[in-house]
Amino acid sequence: MNIAVSGCGIAGTAVSHLLASAGYQVTIFEQASQCQAIGAGIMLQPSGQVVLDRLGILDTIARQAAKLEGIEAFLLSGRPLIELNYGHLGDNHFAYGVHRGLLFQQLMNLCNQSNVRLHTSTQVCNFRDDGNDVYVIDQHGTQHGPFDFLVAADGSRSRLRTAANLDSRTINYDYAAIWATGPCSQVHNRLHQVIDGTNRLVGLLPIGNGQCSFFWGLRADHYEGLVQHGLPAWKQEVVAMCEPAADLLDSINDFTEMTFAGYRHVSMRQWHTDKIVFLGDAAHPSSPHLGQGVNLALEDAACFADAIADTGTFQQAAVRYQTLRQRKVRYYQSLTRMLTPFFQSNVPLSATCRNIGLPWFPRVPWVRRRMLQTLSGLQNGWF
Repeated sequence: MNIAVSGCGIAGTAVSHLLASAGYQVTIFEQASQCQAIGAGIMLQPSGQVVLDRLGILDTIARQAAKLEGIEAFLLSGRPLIELNYGHLGDNHFAYGVHRGLLFQQLMNLCNQSNVRLHTSTQVCNFRDDGNDVYVIDQHGTQHGPFDFLVAADGSRSRLRTAANLDSRTINYDYAAIWATGPCSQVHNRLHQVIDGTNRLVGLLPIGNGQCSFFWGLRADHYEGLVQHGLPAWKQEVVAMCEPAADLLDSINDFTEMTFAGYRHVSMRQWHTDKIVFLGDAAHPSSPHLGQGVNLALEDAACFADAIADTGTFQQAAVRYQTLRQRKVRYYQSLTRMLTPFFQSNVPLSATCRNIGLPWFPRVPWVRRRMLQTLSGLQNGWF
């Protein structure tokens, strides 16, 4: 088979290597002039670790990552809002805080080893299905191909969703985040967050080598005003809210050194057509409040590659892939959609309900276990 992949992100590189190592000819099309990771840190949950172990790169990543024992969140007053420890699921349960660039580089190395072809500065905007083969069409109208099928791994703003004419529903969140990476000496083995109502949210995620990934939640339409107000005033606000962020913020001299990213939620009834299949954020983006995006993308890649190996045909593989994945994905998308307003919204009452109820949930053993299974990426559905 000759396979085209649109998007050189986590899902695109993982599936490309898996398919190429199975003997297929794979070509990645990437719109950027240079393939590189966008974003700061990620939480590599046990579910994602399984896929990376299969790929043979988990140990390499673990040596440079931060081992995370749990997560914690505090209110502005200092009152604990929630604390979850992976150890309640067993001694071998933990997450890794990983710089996205480290994971991406390891996946790119695998693609190079398996002879995946790469076309940069080529944005796949459309495709043409002639009944037998599929051709990808770039931003200049140039056709590339023929290919047996196309894998859409071009992210939450996938152009191919529209081109494929698949039913989808998109919700653009009012809230976004600023991301950065830098030194942090006070947070080591857990995700640390401080929350003020539903309007301000700050977090520090250790990612190894004395570094943390920092994020600051805000309304998307407030970003320009924040920049105009000036970096020193914003830093002062953040440090007053989360003192451990001071070292990291000292290393930042301009807003351009950070990444501003919005959120969106897209639900698709079907993730494939006769010649195209959607993986990762191209199929099911959501807000990052459960931190599952990369883990779900890795699982998608492994599941689809296995489906191709088991069935030998694209149509059967695409159906099997969605059948196996949709229950878990819908669970995480639905739960994320439900939780987001309690942390970032314009409804103050949501914070009141959250502050009253959330601290009690982990005190119930069955609920705590379900929460940890969900956090670990191990929950496959509501029941």
